[in-house]
Amino acid sequence: MKRFALILLILSLLTSCEKTTYQMRILIRNNTADILTVKLFPKSKYMSGRLYDFSDIGGGYRDTEFQLGIDSEIELFISGDLNKQPYSLTAEIFDSIFVISSNENLSEIKFSPDRVIGYSENLYDNSSLWIYELRNYNLPTNFKKNPVEYHDYIFAIDEDKYIL
Repeated sequence: MKRFALILLILSLLTSCEKTTYQMRILIRNNTADILTVKLFPKSKYMSGRLYDFSDIGGGYRDTEFQLGIDSEIELFISGDLNKQPYSLTAEIFDSIFVISSNENLSEIKFSPDRVIGYSENLYDNSSLWIYELRNYNLPTNFKKNPVEYHDYIFAIDEDKYIL
């Protein structure tokens, strides 16, 4: 009985240790009144078939094209390096990013490191407006809590910044 109690105590101590993980995420947010289609063109080293590796800390692959609903956001990339700027990390991962609105009156937006078409800001430029948010989550595993602190940089697509 003492041995069992000792084993339970040791397991309890091992699983109660919490170590916070720190991650940086770049996200895109839809602040328009329409559904957006986002087409990502990652650099070839991040590609695996039609999917791209969306994290430098592991996590899998995602499709390069997706729908972004009204008032929603999605992460484009997750990094374990908190010292990067969002525009430079975007340039490191993606050759270009296209955004197409379901509203036919709005032009297609084409972001690339050297220029932007159809929008007043370029998310690759150091003067672009990125929204910073610190978010804390507790992502449980089988045996312990897994606190994660996200340093989120969000680039918002706003209807009033379209260039028609």
